[in-house]
Amino acid sequence: MKKIITLALAAGAFFTAQAQLGINTKTPQSTLDVEGETLVESYLVDTVNSPAGGNYLLLTRSKDTTPVGKVKLLDIALRNVAPVNAYKVVLTNVRQDEVVSLNTGLETGKYVVAITGAVFTNAISAANTTTTPKSYGAYSTEVTQVTSGGKNYHAINLSFKGAGTVSSANGTWTLTLNVFERSLVKDWGTFNGSVSAASGYSGVSTNTPLGLQ
Repeated sequence: MKKIITLALAAGAFFTAQAQLGINTKTPQSTLDVEGETLVESYLVDTVNSPAGGNYLLLTRSKDTTPVGKVKLLDIALRNVAPVNAYKVVLTNVRQDEVVSLNTGLETGKYVVAITGAVFTNAISAANTTTTPKSYGAYSTEVTQVTSGGKNYHAINLSFKGAGTVSSANGTWTLTLNVFERSLVKDWGTFNGSVSAASGYSGVSTNTPLGLQ
């Protein structure tokens, strides 16, 4: 009789292990399928507010899986593109100072691009040649858009406001680009505001998102 009971329990455990359990759903899509919010509390989760000193990984919830909502480990070391990317661009032999519509090859629908630093060197300033280092005037940097092969790409424009260089001497632009994967960026929309000369050229956005106010 003990052998029969043991066999029955083992069979029950086997079939239970193969079953799919659903909470708030009659059609579970995995071993455990929870429809709704889930609260997990465990001391295995480190919630100490201490300075970051380790090599951290991210957990993401994917929308393109079957079933939808699979949790994946985002290991930056295994991806060509990270949520935030930074790289240096060096443009040599730039005639005078201008760079117009330089195609970055980064599609506007996939990435958000920002110039976080730019320096112009080597050329001879036409505005002021007596200072050390040479003064080239105010930098003007912007990211615009160009179309190539039916696709839209981010483009770079670099120049000076009101000052150029001696035409016979070319220079070098060194700039840093920050590239964000658009699927991981939340778009807060457009802020509307106005600027008045009467108030010292100051203004306030009328619809700044909560948290930035």
